[in-house]
Amino acid sequence: MHTIHDVAKAAGVSITTVSRALNGYGDVNEKTRQRIVRVAKELEYHANAAARNLRGKRTDTIAFAPYLYAEPESEPFFKEMIGMLAFDCFAHNLSLLVTLPYSEQSISEMYRKLTSSGRVDGIILANIQAEDLRIALLQEIGLPFVAFGRKLDETDLSYPFIDVDSRTGVQKLMNYLYDQGHRRIAYLGSPFEASYVYFRQRGYLEALQAHGLQEDSRLIEMGLQNQQDTFQAVERVLALPQEEAPTAIVTSNDWLALYVLTALRAQGKAIGKEPGQIAVASFDNLSFAAFIDPALTTVRQPMNVLSKLALELLVSILKQEVMTLTQPENTTFPVTQLGPEQFLIEPDLIVRNSA
Repeated sequence: MHTIHDVAKAAGVSITTVSRALNGYGDVNEKTRQRIVRVAKELEYHANAAARNLRGKRTDTIAFAPYLYAEPESEPFFKEMIGMLAFDCFAHNLSLLVTLPYSEQSISEMYRKLTSSGRVDGIILANIQAEDLRIALLQEIGLPFVAFGRKLDETDLSYPFIDVDSRTGVQKLMNYLYDQGHRRIAYLGSPFEASYVYFRQRGYLEALQAHGLQEDSRLIEMGLQNQQDTFQAVERVLALPQEEAPTAIVTSNDWLALYVLTALRAQGKAIGKEPGQIAVASFDNLSFAAFIDPALTTVRQPMNVLSKLALELLVSILKQEVMTLTQPENTTFPVTQLGPEQFLIEPDLIVRNSA
């Protein structure tokens, strides 16, 4: 069975254009529409019926649909993201709907019902998985969307996304710690669910290689989900012989760093930049990072830039316009355009007293 990907490739257009052409939107050039219809007929591809029911209807509402886990670390991040999106929607005269699947509802059922209800014009997905089925599902349904994050396959530019360069962010942490004299650096990470977890670990491993440091599996603890897991991981790395134990610990998110700080104190370890202390650094720059003791050295994700670009990209898709990349005011975060609808934002390093 041929998919919308096949039609887009054969017609030489984007998946979004195929979707809008087959679903009857009037903002597709007639010549292009006819070519797409012809190709779809030749490939025996049929657009989803629910999507066709949206023809001509606009709600001026977009949905934000993060994929949340049982762990608490994602909640503060997405609460902040929701606030930013709500503000940016106001600037575009749009309403924001935040939606999550309930326990008895499948992901597929949620998005199909959302599409058939005609409640939203498009969706911003979040917490993208390594192989995220939601992306293929929405492409098949024909509902416009933007992914906040990207799949593990970095060469796949078949869907629109805004992402943070997690790999570069962790490399910045590692470079800083190396410059401070650290050569035994442990890495503690959350479970391999969201794709950013893979990218952040890659940043750690690539930084080791770049500095000529040997990878040591005893210094890498992945799959940490809660405080107890993290305490046990810290105990294991600190139990190594003194010459092999870490002098610095990098975590994949600020919540894990908070647990690490507590675990180190419980073992009577000093934390900070001075000789003999253990440095701790992390990723996200959540609201508490600057106010804990010691204040957390971390990588800052520009929430205002992420929100603004994600919404502008979705609006450009809804209007069938080409996204024009502009640097948001009062920001210095480099933005790289990987494709016509794919953008990568470089985070920056915030140095505080924990490292």
